[in-house]
Amino acid sequence: MSRIDRYILKAFVTVFLKTLGISVFFLLMQMVWKYVDDLAGKGIDWLSIMELVMYWSVSVLPMAVPVAVLFAGIMTYGDLAESNELAAAKSGGSSFYRMLRPAVLASSIIAVGMFYVSNNLIPVANFKGENLLLNIAKQKPTFNLSPGVFYGGISGYSIKIGQKTGSTIHDIMIYRHQERGDGNLSMITAPLGELNYVSGSPWMELNLFDGHSYEEQKNQKNKAYDPYVESDFKHMVLRFNMRDFQVDNLYAVNRSDEFNMLNINQLAAAIKELKKSYAYRKSEVSTIMHHKFYGWEYAKTDSVPLLAIDLMVANRLKGHHRYRAVNNGIHLMQSNKEYMQQVSSEYRWRDNLAARHYLEWHKKFAIAMACILLFFIGAPLGAIIQKGGFGLPFVISVLLFLTHYVLTMVFEKMGRDWVIDPFWAIWMPNLLLLPIALWMTHWAANDASTHSFVKLSRLPRWLYSKLSPDS
Repeated sequence: MSRIDRYILKAFVTVFLKTLGISVFFLLMQMVWKYVDDLAGKGIDWLSIMELVMYWSVSVLPMAVPVAVLFAGIMTYGDLAESNELAAAKSGGSSFYRMLRPAVLASSIIAVGMFYVSNNLIPVANFKGENLLLNIAKQKPTFNLSPGVFYGGISGYSIKIGQKTGSTIHDIMIYRHQERGDGNLSMITAPLGELNYVSGSPWMELNLFDGHSYEEQKNQKNKAYDPYVESDFKHMVLRFNMRDFQVDNLYAVNRSDEFNMLNINQLAAAIKELKKSYAYRKSEVSTIMHHKFYGWEYAKTDSVPLLAIDLMVANRLKGHHRYRAVNNGIHLMQSNKEYMQQVSSEYRWRDNLAARHYLEWHKKFAIAMACILLFFIGAPLGAIIQKGGFGLPFVISVLLFLTHYVLTMVFEKMGRDWVIDPFWAIWMPNLLLLPIALWMTHWAANDASTHSFVKLSRLPRWLYSKLSPDS
């Protein structure tokens, strides 16, 4: 490897790693804001939170890596063109294609690594991350009494305190409403109390001093309320069950075999099984409907035609019997209509599930190819605009990536609904950008610059002048 190859490779990899880190960070912030309500106040240790963030970091790589490759290509070759290093290399006999070689090698390695990540690491990260998030979301918030606010986290109680100093609390008010539908029948107040609770313990003791209790008595005979009962106490101990606040097993499996948790071999096996079950279900529905509508068999003879048999059956039904038969026929028709609507909805669900598996299978290859494709758009564009740094190249790279991302989302939605085949739904964005990448690479190799854009913008006007009838 020559010195210029090492120079370009170092510049490309440096920018790629920086951009990748920034992209992953912003995508992670989006994930954190999305699930902040499920994570906050659950008493989960930081190691579990960091583990979840690590799984999210892996799962966002399919979005972060292509934009990092695109930006690295624009910025690296934009810097070379801006500092005239690209022109100096060309004057020394090195073509633009020769200058692309080290970065193409790096992009190819990144693409292969992205395929490995998509096929081997992302399914595991999705599986473990989603199960961990579900288990965290199921946890109840930690026990936390705040002054001046009613706390209803303990089942059957609403507790309000005026002030808290360590384990000592003041101005306690407790409503008990353990019986559903009966409202607040009991209230306890005390000017002073003491909490005895260790986080994670199954029980909490609340010692109240010099308090007052109020309770309404219910008459079971006529369901009316008798006069209330009041009492004073010097010392009262309340014990609360805190088992709901204990952290359960955060690594229990709640979801598996989802399409985004499988590698290509598992997806292929799942698709085969889906096809088999779909075919069996269609055969089952066909058999059911056949038995419903083709259960009557008439004796076909030359002497008694089928129409005569139908008239004979109709003539035997008189009065209310014929009315009942017609009603039964209508109910049977409505029942069959609802059944077929349910079957149609089930078929749509099966088609959507199969499409999701097809899309995920092709996506693992398409993401790797997108890394190479976006490089062949970014590197020539950087050489053409002749600008480096985080200004214009950053704006252009973001716009190009958003274009590719929007195309991917639109076609993927069409693939899920089988508007187009899942194969074309995944590969169409890359195929649409492929001619642009080839054209821009050829254009940059022929010493194109920003002045070429001005000439290109004049092309419609030139065509109009040539095709105009007055010309």
